[in-house]
Amino acid sequence: MRGRYFRYLFKNLDGSLFHIGSVFDKDNQKTTNYIYMVGSYYRSSRKKKSSDLFRQEKTIPKEIDMLILGGYTLKDLNKLIYMLKKYHITTIVLPYYAPIQRLALMEETKESGAAEEDLTKFLKSPYQFLKNAGIQQIYFLYGNGTAISCSPEELEPGIHFEQADRDTLKLIGEMEGYAVPVVQAGYIVENNWLFYFGIYGVDIHLFSNFTRDYFSHIENIREMSNNVYEDYASQTERLVQEFLKKFGSSPATTITMFEGPLYDSSSENDSFVTEKEFQQPGGCMIWGGAPQDTGCMIKCLHDKDYDVMQRHRQVKKGALRFGILMLGNTNLNRYGSELVARFWQLRFRIRGICIPSCGRGEDWNHQILELSISEDRIYWVCSKHDITSVGVVSDIVLSSPNNRFVMVDEKKSCCISGYLIPREDLD
Repeated sequence: MRGRYFRYLFKNLDGSLFHIGSVFDKDNQKTTNYIYMVGSYYRSSRKKKSSDLFRQEKTIPKEIDMLILGGYTLKDLNKLIYMLKKYHITTIVLPYYAPIQRLALMEETKESGAAEEDLTKFLKSPYQFLKNAGIQQIYFLYGNGTAISCSPEELEPGIHFEQADRDTLKLIGEMEGYAVPVVQAGYIVENNWLFYFGIYGVDIHLFSNFTRDYFSHIENIREMSNNVYEDYASQTERLVQEFLKKFGSSPATTITMFEGPLYDSSSENDSFVTEKEFQQPGGCMIWGGAPQDTGCMIKCLHDKDYDVMQRHRQVKKGALRFGILMLGNTNLNRYGSELVARFWQLRFRIRGICIPSCGRGEDWNHQILELSISEDRIYWVCSKHDITSVGVVSDIVLSSPNNRFVMVDEKKSCCISGYLIPREDLD
C-alpha cells in the first residue's frame, strides 16, 4: 500500500524553537528529515551550553537532509556548529547577514563569555566555514523571489531559488572580499513535499552606507595611536555601538517557511492529522520511516482529535490542511502585509502556525490571523519566553473558537502527525 506519513515535532531547547520534521514516502521507501530552528533575539539568563542540551536530545536524526536557520542568535549558532560536527547535513538554508551585523554578534560574544573559536570563525566567514564543514549545498537568502501563484501540484521537483540581482551580488562581493552564493527566497520540492520560503529584514544597502559614512569621518586608523591593536579594538567597539544605536531596534533578519504536501486532495486520498503534547524527557522519539518506528505515531493518530479525523474524511472537501507556517522572528508590524501576501496562495493548506519572536507583543500584528480563517482547528505554536505577551495569546484564542494556542517549553513538547493514502489503494 502506498502512502505518505509525516511528523512535525516542536520543542523548546534553551529558549529556541526547535522544529524537526520527517516525511516518509512508503511507495519509494524514502524519508526526508529536516530541521528548522530559530531563537529569540532577547537574551536569556540561562547559561547552559547548547552541546549539553544536544547530548541529552534523542529526537534529532543522524541524517539531516535540510537544516534551516531562521535567524542568527549566539545560541542557535552554537547549536548549528555542534550539529555540523555530530550529524550529517546535506543542505543548509540560512539568511545572509552583512559583515557589520555579524560584527555586532562577535562583540556580544565578548560580553556573554561565549567567544569560542568555531563561533568566531563562523561569524568572520559563514560561507567558508560551512564549505570547510563539508556541506554540499549552501543557500544564503536575501530578498524574496517570485511568489507562488499556481497550485502546488504544478510545481516541479528540485531546488528553485532565483539568483540575487547583479547589484546586490556586487555589493556583497565588495563587503565580503569574495563571491558568496546569495539567492532570493524561493521553494524546494523534495519527496512530494513543498518547502516555500520568505525572508524579511533591513536592506543590506543601508548597512553598507552606514559603514562607509562612519569610516569616511575617520582618518587613517594606524596614525591615531602607537598601539594599533588597542586602537582597532576601541574603534570596533565604537562602530558597533553606533550601529546598534541606529539599527538596534530594527526588525531582525529572519527566514519564514511553509511546509506541506504537494498533493492533498480529499477526493483522491484517505487522510488524517492529529496533535499531541507530551512531557520531557521521553515522549515522541525520532521517526525515520522504518515500520518498527511508526508505533508512537500511529498511537497518536487514533488516540486523539477524532473530530479532526472525521472532518478530513469528508470527500466534499477540496483540499486538506497539512501545512505548517514557520514565522521565525518576523516583525509583523513591519512586514505583516508582505508576509500575508506571499503566503496567501497557501492559506487553505495551513494547519499550524509558529508564532514569531516567542509571542513578543511589539512584533505582533493581528493581520496574520487572516491566514488562519477556517472552519478547521488551527494550532498556534509558541516557544515559551519571558517576553511572551498575554495580548498575543488573547488575540489568537479570542479571534476564533477553532484557534488552539500551544505553548512549548523545556518540559512540554508538541507533535502534529498524520498520513495521506491514495483511496484507490484502499478499494
